[in-house]
Amino acid sequence: MFEILSYTASDGAPLKYGRLYNPNQPDTGKALLFVPGLGGSVKGALHFLELLLPEYSPIYSPDLRGFGINPIQSPLLRADIIASDLEAFYQGVIAPAGHPHLALSGISLGGVLATLLATQHPERYTSLTLLAPAFKPHKRSFSVAYILRNVMSHLLLGPKARTCLPYGLEAVTGNATILNDPQYKGALNLVLTPGFLLSVRDLCNRAMKNISTLQLPCLMVVPGQDIVCDPDIMRQAYRKIPGSTPKHLLEYADFYHDVLFEAEHPRLAQETLKWLLSLDPPPSSGEASSP
Repeated sequence: MFEILSYTASDGAPLKYGRLYNPNQPDTGKALLFVPGLGGSVKGALHFLELLLPEYSPIYSPDLRGFGINPIQSPLLRADIIASDLEAFYQGVIAPAGHPHLALSGISLGGVLATLLATQHPERYTSLTLLAPAFKPHKRSFSVAYILRNVMSHLLLGPKARTCLPYGLEAVTGNATILNDPQYKGALNLVLTPGFLLSVRDLCNRAMKNISTLQLPCLMVVPGQDIVCDPDIMRQAYRKIPGSTPKHLLEYADFYHDVLFEAEHPRLAQETLKWLLSLDPPPSSGEASSP
């Protein structure tokens, strides 16, 4: 069952989040916090998240401010407030629920934000799953000319400056079903401020630095055909995770950036669950089932 609920954001604004759960399933004590990416939404990830319900219920997913189920009239000036929103979400929704086992996951910019959460508050989470984390934009989409144009616009126009993402849906997925679905037409025609994108870059740089201190078991998924974010930098980030930290790398050579949109997302869900379950301690002799 899926429901949309509200919470109070870092500045007092009302924001929405999705909550997915199985009412017919006994409580496993395991919950999951999933952070969508830039322009993404929990609604576009439900087909993947539902495959995790046998083990994780509830699954929480707060759409980022300004996107998905949290649209705003004026473009955001800075991305820092999104990180603050996630802290407010944890304090206002997750902490009171008292989940003994909380896994953390994020895709793209959500992976960057999840990395920051995991390294700042490792005591809150049991694991971290990063799906095509946006540690660095790909040069094929974010060209030098695009970056310079936005820097100059930000310097000359300040908060009045506007820009659009330099890629479309065809750069995000190769799945023909998604590409031909009317509901996704124009989904990436986002009006942003250059200042917002510059502050996103700061978050990405901070996450890339912080990942060298990661203590949580980490699964990283790298799509080989990603031209939105650089797969080589994802691999570099994976190598920076300390050797003492349990980690696992999954590479999908034919996947585009939004790995959840790919037709083979059930295989990704299966392998993700397999890794998550491998982290569970074996049952004690007293918990063993009777023959």
